[in-house]
Amino acid sequence: MTVFLAGRRGARRRLGGDALQIQESADVYRAGGRAVEVIAEPRKARIAAGDVLHLHNIQRVLDWDDLPERARAAGARVFVTPLYHPVGDYHRRGRRGIDAGLAKLVTDHDVFAGLRWGTTRGLRERAHRLLEMADRVFLVHEGERDLLQQDIGEFATPSTVVPVAIPDEAPAAAQGELFSGPFVACVGRIEPLKAPLEVLDAAARANAPIAFVGPPAGARHAGYVARFRAAALAAGRSRVRFLGELPRRDVLALLRRAHAHVLGSWTEVVGRSTLEAAAQGAAVIATDVGFAPRYLEGTSARFVPAGDVDALTEAIRLAMVEPRPGTDGPLAERVRRRFTWNAVGPTLLEATR
Repeated sequence: MTVFLAGRRGARRRLGGDALQIQESADVYRAGGRAVEVIAEPRKARIAAGDVLHLHNIQRVLDWDDLPERARAAGARVFVTPLYHPVGDYHRRGRRGIDAGLAKLVTDHDVFAGLRWGTTRGLRERAHRLLEMADRVFLVHEGERDLLQQDIGEFATPSTVVPVAIPDEAPAAAQGELFSGPFVACVGRIEPLKAPLEVLDAAARANAPIAFVGPPAGARHAGYVARFRAAALAAGRSRVRFLGELPRRDVLALLRRAHAHVLGSWTEVVGRSTLEAAAQGAAVIATDVGFAPRYLEGTSARFVPAGDVDALTEAIRLAMVEPRPGTDGPLAERVRRRFTWNAVGPTLLEATR
């Protein structure tokens, strides 16, 4: 038996939380004694009876062509990790540049999403069919099922909660200094959806130096990236650093030094960088979208409405005058206990046994 994993096309070129989740799920399967293959080209995949097809990110369902049907016809089992993140608010208020103009013409965000594949039918119908045909749906939180049924449609497929997870690692060694004092970090792709320009603005208002880490978005958001670079340059190196894409060990070392981590996303499942920052002892500030507020409820983590720069500014200001939570604090302990692969991996293996 082989476990085949598939996500969005181009994930190897543009890593993100969903791509890392696939890579690390593959490691869990291998450690559990399974043969594993990560599918790069769905049309070329050959799946046989007894195999498992594990699909990630249902909003990229059209990337998979007829792979789910072929797997089912061959006698393989099909599992889906939806990683569902509603984009309606982002479509209405968060798009920038050319996308913002197009969004005024194509107001249905589902139709807008379908244009990526040259269709106006959108994704809901295909996503609903996949949810119904799957053997099991792996939810990142109990509430994700209600969200899926509300936005995509009712389905009777059984589900198991398999939370977003990060590797269980010792805190990274903090090396070097970027600023003369405490600073904020923001780890995420430089694109409108993650709202780094708004985060930069909020950090400036809160008088907090900030370091950004992440790859710039592609040509579609070139104008936004250019504005971000210009704003970072104008602020000066003593206030803003854009470090680009870094190896994981360097990202963790940065988070180990940062006093706080900020993620201003318009939509999110659970920001992996939020979990990573918490595990490294930083204070956590994020928008109140997705499931991070439920993952970290009862801790010192702060959540603000998406697009509210005033609220984000105040959250940063408060975090910077409070003690850093630290790697031994309740926030870091909650992440280590519930949202590392040591905790989540056995659930994944048992659900696919």
